Amino acid sequence: MKKFLSLVLALAMCLTCLSVSFAEEAKDTLVLATSGEPVRFFAQSEKSCSGNDNLVLANVYDSLLRLEADGTLTPGLAESYEVSDDGLVYTFHIRQGVKFHNGKDLTAEDVKFTFDYGYQGPIGAALFVNFEKCDIIDDYTVAVTLTSPYAAFPYGVASRLGGVACKSYFDEVGDEGYLANPIGTGPYKFSEYVSGDHTTLVANEDYWRGTPSIKTVIIKVVADTNTQILGLQSGDYDVVRDPAIDVCTRLSNTPGVAWNSTLSTGRVSLYLNDWTGVCKDVNFRKAVQAAINKDEINDAVYSGNSVTLDVDMCPNYGGYVTVADGVETVAYDPEAAKEYLKAANYNGEEFSVTVSSGSVLETAAKVIQAQLMDVGINCTVNAVDGPTYSEGFQKRNYTGGYIIDNLCSLVDADGMYTEHRLDRAAWEDRVFARDGEISELLLAGRAAQGADRTKLYVQACNIITEEAYDVPLVNSLVTVAYNSSLTGVKAHCLGYYYFYDMSFAN
Repeated sequence: MKKFLSLVLALAMCLTCLSVSFAEEAKDTLVLATSGEPVRFFAQSEKSCSGNDNLVLANVYDSLLRLEADGTLTPGLAESYEVSDDGLVYTFHIRQGVKFHNGKDLTAEDVKFTFDYGYQGPIGAALFVNFEKCDIIDDYTVAVTLTSPYAAFPYGVASRLGGVACKSYFDEVGDEGYLANPIGTGPYKFSEYVSGDHTTLVANEDYWRGTPSIKTVIIKVVADTNTQILGLQSGDYDVVRDPAIDVCTRLSNTPGVAWNSTLSTGRVSLYLNDWTGVCKDVNFRKAVQAAINKDEINDAVYSGNSVTLDVDMCPNYGGYVTVADGVETVAYDPEAAKEYLKAANYNGEEFSVTVSSGSVLETAAKVIQAQLMDVGINCTVNAVDGPTYSEGFQKRNYTGGYIIDNLCSLVDADGMYTEHRLDRAAWEDRVFARDGEISELLLAGRAAQGADRTKLYVQACNIITEEAYDVPLVNSLVTVAYNSSLTGVKAHCLGYYYFYDMSFAN
């Protein structure tokens, strides 16, 4: 009996030791596979940052406000803020007791430096629209003054440009030093960058929200998408960044793998023109409008997982307008398209749709090509390389249609203004005939609030629909595939990854 009890006790001790061993070996390193490499780690720099850099920026830095996966804003380094009645002054109350990775206290001086210096950089005017100055009220309060009201300004505060940098550290190392070894207040510290291979982040144990569960993040550059997915299945990678939706759906029944998607801030739209070619005739443009079945495009490009669009803005935008607000829409109607073609006296002239080759946009263009040919339009697809595509769009150097995925960093209806602004010399006379009216409405919409803003955007959208200047197609998607034991993973509308929110199930 004594021997039996001894064996039981010994076995219990072994099991206890094994339990402790397993607990000690709990996974706390995350490897993310990406084809796009982050290379610049200081958004306020004189050198422009890209979306790839957000993989690091969103985790090394905190902003006064945080942009959530669905496009809403929540408190960050600012506990609260107020806006003056005239919409010109934003007063932010900064959280106390927050420290930078070098141990320095965060104060209003750092926020002022971040805003002032960031606005002077290459993306300042785009993300800090109408910024005039940032004044220090006290150590933990700043007042930001705009040149004119801008309803979307809080989104700029939550953008990568709003990631608060340490002024005293910048004074020591300058622009190049900050790019090489960034310091923020975020949940992760920059550890290592090996060009073309990986970037390593380590947990900020003193993070003001609490210590991160994931202790090490390795952002691994893996160019081949098949290698990414095979690595996820084998356990070499824990997260794969933005795989194609058809890849995700094939992973649905794969053990140990999960995925999710969300609407991005990009609207995939077909832009026509009214200054050259067959598109000069409004009836031809209306025929194109009526001939397109958007549901087929959603099925072909996003396996039906996205939503079709009635206006050139996404549902997650601030200021988004709908039929309920008075927006006029165009239904899929092939017979109506044929009648418009008769009114246009169309004689089979070529209508070319330009897209970036090898992209989902090319898939959309081929679906549209078939639909337009069905109603009698001689449609061709002009698929070009990335640089040619970008240059042609920037100069509006196209003669037919042009499909783009218009991403909006500020998650706001103001993104529409890009297509109808009149202040770009490169566009010369390549602007829509009614861009004067549209631009005036959109600029007024920047400053307005509530019902007044809605009315202005409805008017602008209805002019665009009436003149058939574009055909909004479908909201683009953001996807993520990941190890199913990893919790807190969310596809984010701007493609951000908040590693702080993630942890491995024990």
